[in-house]
Amino acid sequence: MKKQFFWLYLTVFINIIGFGMIFPILPLFAEKYHASALQIGFIAATFSLGQFFFSPFFGRLSDRFGRKPIILSSMVISGASYLMLLGADNLPLIFLARFLSGVSSAANFPIASSYIADITTRENRTKYMGRVSGIFSLGFVVGPVFGGLLGNSGFSAAFLAAAILSFANLVLTLFFLPESIPQKAEKFVLKEGLLNVKAIYHGMKGDFGILFLLLSLWAFFISNFQVAIPLFTQDRFNFGALQNGFFFSLTGSVAAITQWLILPYVAKKIGDVKTIFAGVLFMALGQFLAPLSGSVLIFYLFFVISIFGSGLNRPSINALLSKGTREGQGTTMGLAFSFESIGRFIGPLSAGAVIGSFGLAFPFWITAAFLLMGLFFFWKVEMRKRR
Repeated sequence: MKKQFFWLYLTVFINIIGFGMIFPILPLFAEKYHASALQIGFIAATFSLGQFFFSPFFGRLSDRFGRKPIILSSMVISGASYLMLLGADNLPLIFLARFLSGVSSAANFPIASSYIADITTRENRTKYMGRVSGIFSLGFVVGPVFGGLLGNSGFSAAFLAAAILSFANLVLTLFFLPESIPQKAEKFVLKEGLLNVKAIYHGMKGDFGILFLLLSLWAFFISNFQVAIPLFTQDRFNFGALQNGFFFSLTGSVAAITQWLILPYVAKKIGDVKTIFAGVLFMALGQFLAPLSGSVLIFYLFFVISIFGSGLNRPSINALLSKGTREGQGTTMGLAFSFESIGRFIGPLSAGAVIGSFGLAFPFWITAAFLLMGLFFFWKVEMRKRR
């Protein structure tokens, strides 16, 4: 069991280092080819399209054929996407590379979450969902710093290093990560996995609807600030690729500490539902206050509040989904990730459009408003359950 955790954590960690190296420098790379703020938003949103269409597909595929083959495929696709960025000399190629990166993501983190559900009990699932999310966040501590350092020397160095990491991870996973499913699904229906609009509709109407909504809002929060932060800090504090890399590493550190050390204690003390409620509240508070900051230190402080809330929120939602599902873990986690991709698609588009029309502070305030709206609906649903 410990061997399974170790190799899964290492697989996720290396994968996220590669991803974390790219996203802080991607807006600046796109600007090199004269991309506007809105076009940068579309580039980030293209990543989410890949997630949206392929998350349920890979989830069902992993229920039928196992988690390991799907995780391996994610590394091949991610390596190819980074090599495509390495050779990109125009915006269409950047768009295509980010779409492939989204497809790769659809085959990785939701499958890793399913893997955790396979090898844990209901009682300790929140703890280990938090830990795999913590490893995910820890990758964001290392990745953006490497990306920032390499980005200062030229974008190509960062893209090449990310590709090498992906293919090295492929070899490690192939030889050392055990399969987690003792019994695989008997059949696989292609149309149920790839054409997921019907599944999205029924998911929103079902018992998990509010949790899927909160996942979409969480992803909106993440993808919105991934576009807004490099542009906001460049304008307000004159940050470049290196400083933004260190900033994203700070947020990854806070998320990792929250998910690894604080979340298990909080969830055990107050339960998953109250933990989610507190997490969303902290996220909204930090987003509202951050753009009001007059100094880098105060900006960091307010953003840390948001990231702390995020660290409480997402693993607790995934744990509730995993405990309550009546379908395969891969199917449920794939569908959950598809809902995340909706938020990831809308978030960067919103950031790009709002920055162009209203200014750099407004993406954060719009995120805060959406989070509070989601919190209200969550409270209403929970109150209805207790009647």
